[in-house]
Amino acid sequence: MTCRPDLAALTDDALALVANRGLVKRAARMFAEETPELLVTSERILVRYGDGVETSLPAGIPFSEASCTCGASSVCRHRVGLVLVYRANHGSSFDHIDWTPGEFDDEALEAFLGGAVLARANRTRLQGYQATVHRARGTDPVVRVELPHCTVRFLVPHELSHAHSSASAHTTAEAIALAVWAVRAADESGTDHVHVGRSSVVRDADRSALARALARTILVDGLSTTTAVQHATAVRDTRTIEAGSAIWLADACIELTDQIEAYSMRHAGHSRTRVAMIIAEIHARVELGESVDSSLAGTVLGTETPGETPLRRSRLISLGARVTATGDSTTADIYFAEPDSDAVFLMSHDWSSESDEALSGYAISTRRIAGSTVAALASSTVLTESAVRRANHRIRLGRKGIGRTSILPLGVDAWEKSIDVVDDYAEMHRRFIERPPSFARARLTTDGVGVMRIDSVISTDYAPAEQIWTMRVGDGRGNLAQVSVVHRAQAPGAIDAMVRAMSARPRAVSGRLTVRAGALWMTPFAVACDLGVIVPDLEEGLGSATMTRAVTTGGVDAIDSALEGALSVLADIAHRGLRNAAEPTISALRRCAAGVVMVGMDSTARALECVADAISFGELETSADAWVHAVIRIVTAIESR
Repeated sequence: MTCRPDLAALTDDALALVANRGLVKRAARMFAEETPELLVTSERILVRYGDGVETSLPAGIPFSEASCTCGASSVCRHRVGLVLVYRANHGSSFDHIDWTPGEFDDEALEAFLGGAVLARANRTRLQGYQATVHRARGTDPVVRVELPHCTVRFLVPHELSHAHSSASAHTTAEAIALAVWAVRAADESGTDHVHVGRSSVVRDADRSALARALARTILVDGLSTTTAVQHATAVRDTRTIEAGSAIWLADACIELTDQIEAYSMRHAGHSRTRVAMIIAEIHARVELGESVDSSLAGTVLGTETPGETPLRRSRLISLGARVTATGDSTTADIYFAEPDSDAVFLMSHDWSSESDEALSGYAISTRRIAGSTVAALASSTVLTESAVRRANHRIRLGRKGIGRTSILPLGVDAWEKSIDVVDDYAEMHRRFIERPPSFARARLTTDGVGVMRIDSVISTDYAPAEQIWTMRVGDGRGNLAQVSVVHRAQAPGAIDAMVRAMSARPRAVSGRLTVRAGALWMTPFAVACDLGVIVPDLEEGLGSATMTRAVTTGGVDAIDSALEGALSVLADIAHRGLRNAAEPTISALRRCAAGVVMVGMDSTARALECVADAISFGELETSADAWVHAVIRIVTAIESR
């Protein structure tokens, strides 16, 4: 008799990864309606169905490669049904899960993947890469490995044949080898966040110096004095940096040149504070990129992150949308969570208005992207074989996206059934304040985006002067979080929609999480409630909601006020240029330092005094170094609050 413990160990979730959840449900329904005939011999497993279809699986072959008389060339319900029938008759032989894919040596990898594949994977290993390993837990035998370009899952203990990758088919085999090496490194080091490969990062000193010079020039001369020639030079230098391997450093330089252009065009997207933060970030990434810690250097520079990766069959769960406008252009940012990798992705699209005013979210809700409306995409499950993801987690659909993509409506419980939902606000707050500063993390467009479960609505508050609606919610563990919506012309119905949704037994809310003044805050993208999945930014502004003004007991946080005031002064310096800083600027810095001392942040106050002293002595290089140090301290303090 053929003994196939690997088939018995395949869970429904594992089957859904190899096939899809719809096929698993159809196979289960077919099995429940009529029990197929099962024949197990030493050579094969044969299943005969009531409709006459026969599925045969030879010994040692994955179920996805079984032969089936139904005519399907890929995984079908009959092949999935074979696993269900065998599992029902033989059960699972894995009573205690204690295994690691690191047990596979290179000989086993070569025997399974082939020498050519292993050679290509080894070239990647020699270049070095980052990985995170998620171990098997409880009764779940799956080991998951997050690589820079995809996620690999080992679905069955001690079996390479059931390894599954989210990458496209032509890179799957290499990804499996990289994942095994990552687990092996994690086993040896005792940590699940590992750097695999070379002991040092191949640094591009010339491009790093060019990036630093670009940021330093803007800081010293001032963004406001940038000429068209200087702008063109900055763009040319940025393209040179972009051609290198430091993806995150290049991304920061691109954002800086975009800010220069936005200022020159008097574009609403320009922000002095954002410019200051980018300048400091570029300096920090260049300095950290010279670290002897290969893992840190590779992370901050992005030298081990592929620029673009095609994904294989993907199931994307929509998390709603955010609508923004600059000038006459409106942008819809639609967010998706991928259950297979626990990653969040962003799909964006722009529309220009024929008039001087930008289109509203409600107006673009019926516009189409890849054959579907914005409203449908923002509240749906997307099944696609043509998704391509960039390093910063932006995704797009390939040219054949329409024909190879299915859009299914999103149920109100889809988030809780499919993705990681925050149900402990205190734990999420702890994770936020303990993570590295933004200048030492990957530059992901979806940073902080997630879903928060709502146990209860504690209170709501509307501030008519600021046109801000805020809701306090609880997680059932005694922890509170704030959900806040600011009225915007491009989303006139957002506040009304949130009021309606929060009055209809809200279950969860998706959006971008931040930490402010020691509390967890969310800017919502969608709400799951009894009315369905509501996307506030795409709703029509009816003005029918009733809002109450709650009694406010707190005021502006003193620490936040002091830090933001200091950052604003430093941003003004970068805008005008250090060489143009005068006595009023020095006085403003000293006042900020005094204010920071009042809230107990003496080290930050000294950093501000150092900037003032260096400017007063006319030392430009010393002033620039002190300015960068002060901004980094303030940004780190704000993010860790």
